[in-house]
Amino acid sequence: MLTVLAAIDSLEVATLVELAKRTGIDKKTVTNLVEQAREQAGVVIAKNGTAYTIENWGPVIKKAGATMCLTGALNAPNI
Repeated sequence: MLTVLAAIDSLEVATLVELAKRTGIDKKTVTNLVEQAREQAGVVIAKNGTAYTIENWGPVIKKAGATMCLTGALNAPNI
């Protein structure tokens, strides 16, 4: 979910096709994760035509953490 949210935030035009390309997640799963973010984390995501935008990150997720997820900063090192 965090990866999809970070991708929405980072893309100039966050269409479903662009989100799938950016995240490497299939379109159906991206759609499910957007809905999950709305329902479970209270993220307000608008859809204008085919483009998604985040209007409010909600009470649970911090934007900085989602961005770190997209850049791979949250990957744990192999021990």
